[in-house]
Amino acid sequence: MKLEKYVDNSRKKRKILLISISVIVLISASFLLYKTFAFFTESAEFPIMNGKVDYFGNSDIYFVFYQGDKELDEMPQKDNKENLVFDHGTCDNGASIIWDGEAWGPMVKNLSKSKTKCSLYFMEKKSILLGGNEVNIVESGDGLYAVSHENLEELGQEWNKTEYRYAGSNPNNYLRFNNEIWRIIGLVNVKTTSGVEQRIKIIRLNKTTGQEDFGTYSWHELSNDWTQSSLKNMLNGIYYESESGYCSKYFYTSDPITCDFSKNGINDNARNMIDSDVIWNIGGLDDTYYLTSVFYEKERGTDMGLDNEYPSEWAKENDKDYHNGIGLMYPSDYGYAVGGDLRNTCLAKTLDEYDYCTASNWLYYLYNEEESNTWTMTPYIIDTDHVHSISWIDEGALEIEELFTLVPFENYVDPTLYLKSSIKIESDSSNNYGSIDNPFRLTT
Repeated sequence: MKLEKYVDNSRKKRKILLISISVIVLISASFLLYKTFAFFTESAEFPIMNGKVDYFGNSDIYFVFYQGDKELDEMPQKDNKENLVFDHGTCDNGASIIWDGEAWGPMVKNLSKSKTKCSLYFMEKKSILLGGNEVNIVESGDGLYAVSHENLEELGQEWNKTEYRYAGSNPNNYLRFNNEIWRIIGLVNVKTTSGVEQRIKIIRLNKTTGQEDFGTYSWHELSNDWTQSSLKNMLNGIYYESESGYCSKYFYTSDPITCDFSKNGINDNARNMIDSDVIWNIGGLDDTYYLTSVFYEKERGTDMGLDNEYPSEWAKENDKDYHNGIGLMYPSDYGYAVGGDLRNTCLAKTLDEYDYCTASNWLYYLYNEEESNTWTMTPYIIDTDHVHSISWIDEGALEIEELFTLVPFENYVDPTLYLKSSIKIESDSSNNYGSIDNPFRLTT
């Protein structure tokens, strides 16, 4: 019995030893196979790195650096002599880049797969003073764009040729104004009694997170003449003065009602920041199939159609300019708000085709449950009762509504205004300054 027990134990030991050796051999072979596969995968999948050690010291992520289309040997250092700043970054495998300007380095989000390649793009720093603060101008992505207007000389107007517009899907152009969140359209050309100057233009958008919508209102009972508009009178009357009173909310489906802006109208501090000396141009167009640049010129002109074939009775030259404290955005404001990779393509499209461009346009917001459009300042000059509007039904295309007599119809209103030149943006070195979580703050 003792001998049989000894034999059994010996067999068990040999069996355990063989199993252990097999496991070790299997692990070693698997490791060797993995390293071999990884070696060939790296060299085949990322030849552009030329065997360089990646930025993180982690072979799962590779970084390539560019200035425009030119590949750089290494990532530019902070405050480099070439004056390069970070523009944007892209990654494959569904990952994305967050740039830390203070630490001067990238953070990768949504990293779910190994062997992920990220490309970081840098550009030469260009900046302007916006409300006393230096703001970078971008060439792609979300941010402030320089816009050149070369054809304005043909109109005989002494406009500055270059403006600056915030563009992209969600640039950091949020602003604390009137105890609300507004957004900066840009630094744009205006006429005042002193001549042609530049002003910061801002807008209060419906569907801004965390605050009540401004609402929907009609333009006027009969006419698309802004100087006679009940909407103009309301914005520059009881809304501007923060009062309760007569308000032509809509004419098409009901009688006018009484509106109360005593709680959410323009307060004293904000009112003192509004430049009421600015002349609001109200030049019109005869259709929607024009480029943004053409809308910009026509809005500031006196052309009432092709060879003045369809002049409206009210559209006399001395009525084309009008002083207001508060108005609406122009179609060109909407057109120039497109950014990112779609910008050049969309600026070459007419505004009636802008449904293609909404993904990169922060002025676009979709009302899935509503059918109202959003008013602009610009009249449709063939009929005296139509105004150009931005269509949410057609997903952001400019349109002239044909189903209704447009001016009495109720559409969304986004109050828009210019700040006095003396108004400054407070300094703040935070990376997210201008975001909805840390909006720009104004001071006198």
